[in-house]
Amino acid sequence: MSSEYSNEKTINLTPGMRKITARPKKLRAGSQSFYKLILFFSDFAMVAIGLIMGLGITGMDLLSILYTPCPIVILTVSLAAISFFPTYHLYNYHVIFLFKNHLKNTGKAYCWGILTVGIIMLVFEWSDIVDTNIKLLFVSTSIAAIALLLLSRYFWEHQLHLIKALGIGFIAIGIISIFRPTGKPAVLENFESIYLGLIFAAGLLAVSRFFLLHVVFNIWGRRQFRRQIIILGSDKEAARITNHIIDLNAPFWVTGNIDIKEGRKLNARLPKDYLGNLRELPQIVEKGNVNEIVITNKNIPKHTLIALFDFCVDSGINAWLSPGLLKIIDSKLYIDNFCGLEMIRFSGQKNSWVINKLKHGFDALITLPAFIIQLPVLLFIALAIKLNSKGPVFYLAKAVGKNARIFNMYKFRSMEVDNQSDLHKNYVTKLIKGEITNAGNNGQTLKITNDPRVTAVGRILRKFSLDEMPQLINVLKGDMSLVGPRPCLPYEYDIYKEWHKRRTAVRPGITGLWQVTGRSEVSFEDMILLDLYYMYNRTLLMDLNILFETVFVVLGKKGAY
Repeated sequence: MSSEYSNEKTINLTPGMRKITARPKKLRAGSQSFYKLILFFSDFAMVAIGLIMGLGITGMDLLSILYTPCPIVILTVSLAAISFFPTYHLYNYHVIFLFKNHLKNTGKAYCWGILTVGIIMLVFEWSDIVDTNIKLLFVSTSIAAIALLLLSRYFWEHQLHLIKALGIGFIAIGIISIFRPTGKPAVLENFESIYLGLIFAAGLLAVSRFFLLHVVFNIWGRRQFRRQIIILGSDKEAARITNHIIDLNAPFWVTGNIDIKEGRKLNARLPKDYLGNLRELPQIVEKGNVNEIVITNKNIPKHTLIALFDFCVDSGINAWLSPGLLKIIDSKLYIDNFCGLEMIRFSGQKNSWVINKLKHGFDALITLPAFIIQLPVLLFIALAIKLNSKGPVFYLAKAVGKNARIFNMYKFRSMEVDNQSDLHKNYVTKLIKGEITNAGNNGQTLKITNDPRVTAVGRILRKFSLDEMPQLINVLKGDMSLVGPRPCLPYEYDIYKEWHKRRTAVRPGITGLWQVTGRSEVSFEDMILLDLYYMYNRTLLMDLNILFETVFVVLGKKGAY
């Protein structure tokens, strides 16, 4: 192993930098997002007031609203009406300061909120029908579910919204039912009063949001609510982004720019200071109370870029990149939005212990029932392997898990026993060192095609990725997750560059972002970048998207050998 290859110098931005899964000691003061609380309570209050106005105009005695469960019903319905505001980023300062975008997204979110309220109303209205026609309801629901599954890949975003609306609606019904176990609450007696109230609420929301965002926050309290940004780069792209922020009068302040070594002052419409080189970043961030870093320098080495991401996570700040810096992300994934510009975001606040705990619970909730349901299939595959070739049913591979811990990874055996592993080892070694490229291997760089060691049954298992099914046991044991970077083998890990090893900072997964976006058709370093993008931006919603897309990738046999 070449020491010059594996032992790159990694820039040390902060002493004692913690791992990505640790909780940041302190978030930047601006990232506490006090404005979000003000906006949320304002939205909530406006909807509640609108509903009360609607009830009053349609003749309901407003004094009766003071008695339980009426206040609970109004509060619950108000929350349901604004439940899609976070989904449309209506508490995200990078988006909502643009008036047209803000107005459009508010309208979309409020329409989904009205649908959610409609679900609550319909369930209470049709409770008697459900009781008397339960079989019809079951059949129609099953047909609708199958239809949605077939169409879901084409309307995935809308289907997610519909599922969310149903989920929130039934949670709201459960809350209301606690305080009103039988019968329909008086507040929900007629549709007219509720929907008239929602119309009033729409007007109140429009006025309150315009006043708070575009007058209070963006004019009166601009100095208190604007976020501090530094640019990493001195090129034309850095100047273009700075000028764009200035031209839009965005609620961001470009403090200045830094560069990898020695740079120069930005040539922007307003003079911006050159703050220093990258090694001085911790002091610059602390002194300037920086909330965001925008990276435009295309010459930044990948290992330095990963060290920078680690620093951002540790400090609780967001890193934004021009799409040209990570072309694989730009071509394969949805790009985020920064002040109306398409940019790649690496979040500094989502990779916390909370996400890890939620993922553990999600894995357990999904894996145990899935394992029980698939048990007959597992037994059938085991029998087929036994009848087809001599040897054990399972292949136990030593794999590298979270924080480089070695564990036994379960797979169905798909090769002849006593096969030579040098073929795979030599291939992967050349691949990691960059000696194999897309162009040099007909576009397939991560898998060996037509491997003579694979059995007849094994070829079928690999084609549909069925050889990976026993890894559900690893998920139940806590060695793996359903979604995450694929585990590597110890000899692969030994020849990784240091920045490659960052992908082992989280638990490996049965499937991952690489599998659904590129699989065997992307280069090794692009695979690492996709894994790192997932690692820094992972959410439960992203996990659900990846699991869903995995089904279509497996059925399409894309990249499987």
